[in-house]
Amino acid sequence: MKFFCSGRLCSALLIGLLLNIPVGVQAATPSPQMIAQFQQMSPREQKALAEQYGIEVPQGLGGAQQQSGSGVLGAPGEPLGVSGRVPRSSDGLDRLSDEQFRLYQRDLEDDKGELKRFGLNIFDREISTFSPVDDLPVPENYALGPGDSVSVLLYGKEQNELLLMVNRDGSLQFPRLGSINVAGLTFADLKDVIGDRVKRQFVGTSAVVSIGKLRSINVFLAGEVVAPGSYSVSGLSTVTQVLYAAGGVTDIGTLRNIQVKRQGKTVVSFDMYDLLLRGNTSGDIRLSSGDTVFVPIMNSLVAADGEIRRPALYETLPSDSVGSLLQMAGGVTAQGYSRSASISRYAAGEASRSRIQLSLENEADLAIEVVDGDFLEVGRVKENIHSQVLLRGSVARPGGYAWREGLRVSDLLKSIDDDLLNETDLNSGLVVRRTGFGLEVDVLGLSLIDAIGNPGSESDLVLHAQDEVLIFSLPYFNDSYKALRASVEDSFEAGNDKESIKRREQGEMLMPDMEKKGAFRQSSVNEESKEDRQDLIEEVVFRLQAQSKTPSETNL
Repeated sequence: MKFFCSGRLCSALLIGLLLNIPVGVQAATPSPQMIAQFQQMSPREQKALAEQYGIEVPQGLGGAQQQSGSGVLGAPGEPLGVSGRVPRSSDGLDRLSDEQFRLYQRDLEDDKGELKRFGLNIFDREISTFSPVDDLPVPENYALGPGDSVSVLLYGKEQNELLLMVNRDGSLQFPRLGSINVAGLTFADLKDVIGDRVKRQFVGTSAVVSIGKLRSINVFLAGEVVAPGSYSVSGLSTVTQVLYAAGGVTDIGTLRNIQVKRQGKTVVSFDMYDLLLRGNTSGDIRLSSGDTVFVPIMNSLVAADGEIRRPALYETLPSDSVGSLLQMAGGVTAQGYSRSASISRYAAGEASRSRIQLSLENEADLAIEVVDGDFLEVGRVKENIHSQVLLRGSVARPGGYAWREGLRVSDLLKSIDDDLLNETDLNSGLVVRRTGFGLEVDVLGLSLIDAIGNPGSESDLVLHAQDEVLIFSLPYFNDSYKALRASVEDSFEAGNDKESIKRREQGEMLMPDMEKKGAFRQSSVNEESKEDRQDLIEEVVFRLQAQSKTPSETNL
């Protein structure tokens, strides 16, 4: 059958027909007869015409293709291939099917940080390894059936190469050996049977047996799959491979109870979580011709969020507990506080959710069963460090230091030259210590010159966990440095007038003089990170005043 139109016009009309979009062609528009003629073409003719003009025919286009998925078990199905996936750009969104557009919207929602359903995105990617090919090695337990071809290489006294086809009755017609029944035999059994027959009847001859072209089988996908119907797939296809060919399961389809029905009986119930979480493929069996893969609606979906390794929505079984949910989610992160977890739950007959407090270190709490709609959340540990002492003020390296029993000031500040600054006041310092529940503080006086000069003495205070050691700078340095720095910064920002230049030159001359007097020194410590003497003292005074007030005064 030919399609009568000129080359450029035919290309434009074909594009319009394939994509179902209006095409602006100045020459003409397709007549109803031409459209009907194109739709009546066979899928092979449509594909050949499309390839001639560089157009890909979408699946399901045309009357002949629409009839191929009749739903009759054993009828010719759709060939196995990598299904088209949702485009990531906005181009062509108007041509997406409803199911494809739903997947596209779900991807957009996932990008916003919402919890995704675990395991469902495995069907949203174009991974060619899900499509079995005919040149893969045939496993030893592959069961032969009608349509398989067997290659036999004879060597020795007789040399020959034979390609035999398994007939519909399950037999091989072997020249000079007659009929050999191989239906249901595994590949390993087939090699033994043919090898023994050849050795017995062909003296001095041996045989090498291999599988040639594999047969195609027809399987039917039903239930909550994206594209249910009949499919023609390779004889090596498994449950996951045909599910991928059908676009995967829907948002309400189960991943925990995928059923394979054979002759009206369920032969296996496949839990995809066994494959995804534990790598167990025992339930991902090879399919036989006439099998039905049925995906029921899922029963329960719970959420796990917070400080866990894999926050997501998880499908659970009636036997699943908080502990098994945590295993599916990968456990608690290093920042998670296992003693502070909770489940918010829908209660039957209640107008709002209820909350159950949990400790993930308690076996009884881990054994609590999770139900549909539960939301498990794990809290986070505090960021502050309790087993440390804090060194602040005019020191070379301020910050937190690990605390241990018997730690003294001289253990933190061992050398005046190495650990202190030139402007450090060696005669004054404070140790701020928390008391009671940590809301109140005691302030202990400190003399650095005595503590460093006499380590282990009474002046060398023993430190407690979470103590703060405040080291001050000389008062003269603070006042002089602040005034000089402000003056120099103002002169640079004021402009280039004569007065500003003169003030700037005076500042540049004063700073070296102060360095010589020892009142100012450029150090490797960032000036902005050093805390001022007055600020440190005011902070301590404020804390003492706050704890000395009565509750009524504090509320005021």
